[in-house]
Amino acid sequence: MKKVLLSFFCMCLMVLTANAEVTVCGNSPDVNGNFSSPYIKSGTIKWNATSHTLTLNNAVIEYSSDNPYDYVRPIRISEDATIVINGECKVLTTGFEALSFDSYNEKTITITGNGSLITSSTWKDFFFRTTHLTIKDIYLETANGMGDNGDGVGCSLLFDNVQAKIYGRVERIGESITFKDCAITYPEDAYVASTYYGLTIYYGNDKIPEYIIISRTGGIIGDVNVDGSVNAADITALYNYILNGDQTYLATSDVNEDNAVNAGDVTAVYNIILGNVPEVMKFTVNGVSFKMVKVAGGTFTMGASDNDTEAYDNERPAHQVTLSDYWIGETEVTEGLWIAVMNESPAFSLGDNYPVRRYDNAACKAFANALSQITGKNFTLPTEAQWEFAARGGNRSHGYLYAGSNNIDEVAWYAGNSGGTSVYYVHPVATKAPNELGLYDMCGNLAEWVSDDTYYYTAEPQVNPTHPQADGSYNNVARDGTWVDDPRDCRVTVRTLTSGSSAYIGLRLAIQLQ
Repeated sequence: MKKVLLSFFCMCLMVLTANAEVTVCGNSPDVNGNFSSPYIKSGTIKWNATSHTLTLNNAVIEYSSDNPYDYVRPIRISEDATIVINGECKVLTTGFEALSFDSYNEKTITITGNGSLITSSTWKDFFFRTTHLTIKDIYLETANGMGDNGDGVGCSLLFDNVQAKIYGRVERIGESITFKDCAITYPEDAYVASTYYGLTIYYGNDKIPEYIIISRTGGIIGDVNVDGSVNAADITALYNYILNGDQTYLATSDVNEDNAVNAGDVTAVYNIILGNVPEVMKFTVNGVSFKMVKVAGGTFTMGASDNDTEAYDNERPAHQVTLSDYWIGETEVTEGLWIAVMNESPAFSLGDNYPVRRYDNAACKAFANALSQITGKNFTLPTEAQWEFAARGGNRSHGYLYAGSNNIDEVAWYAGNSGGTSVYYVHPVATKAPNELGLYDMCGNLAEWVSDDTYYYTAEPQVNPTHPQADGSYNNVARDGTWVDDPRDCRVTVRTLTSGSSAYIGLRLAIQLQ
């Protein structure tokens, strides 16, 4: 009887221990919320019971155990909580798990902050049980991947604007693994499955040093501290790296993309702040990178003037248009990006850096929708007004006849320099000079679908005009000339009312902000 009572007491003790809400290396916080342990080698760890926030400031935990199944975990949480990572933090253990989220009642955990977190264990660095975990805005590196308790109940994992390297494997996490403002790259021989429970990515531990890479897809170039804007704080962050070796924002510090972080990056940020160069947002989807350029809103005269002897009737009357801010693609969408998003090889394929074509307007809108699902951004085709304003150079316009110059040979592939009329004489993107906004090929090479259906100009001023309803025999509008056109058909005001797919028409993306 005593043995039974003793066993029951031990079981109760284990349950009480297991249900401890927040512990660090087996210890609870003191009355002030601070944690003390010989395993905390540097930095501080503090628990705020009111806000349910565990804050790690440059904290390094090194927990050692002779028993890999040791019940003590470096960080263990069994309640709703936010973990804030400031500076360079590490959670390292020779035990079973580095971070354990193991409530038997459904809990929500968020790991966020402005720093980096490196973890290592002998099994899975992150362990889930009945937990919804969001990892947001930080740099993360795990040595042994992530996994749930195997029953697939009540667990989910969201990567939100995260830069991460995950060695080992990401196993099924309950209902779902999802990615917001992230792209994911994994070894070619990985086993990837989409099941009732969500995405699963496996590859054997013998594959190290291969790893899964999760990266922010929508970073604004120059936004070093990832606060959504480019300002003096980004210069401070660069100086903290250059002068003090602070690597908190290393992933976003190479602003001028020369594979080094130095004074040149400081100069690049200054130029963005001063407005000398437009803001640019860089995305990476399944290993393919592309850029979107911010177009500051403004008012311009759309269409051709009455004294333009080369203009067609559908380019008139000229009329005043006012636009809000938006983003537009630096180049036409390439074959490489189309494959990365749609997982299909386009017709007339010439190579990853060639503009994609042979898709009708509806297919191009479906592509933009698919990209929106991957990135969490509102990708669309530009409206016709947005396209023309950007082609003219936006508020930086010099009034050129073509997009970026009065000399068409400088900025466009057209009948006079493309080499021929065959469908194989399209050229790779960005091989001619850009316009005032840094946009390539807005005249020549391929025409580009816009989001508007056919409509005819009127003289009335307009604000952010859209034209979703067709009112002619052709349903859609394409802008820009092609590699087989003469200079007249490559002017910034030229418009084509057409429908269906064409070897002469591609697309350029926009991001709508309103």
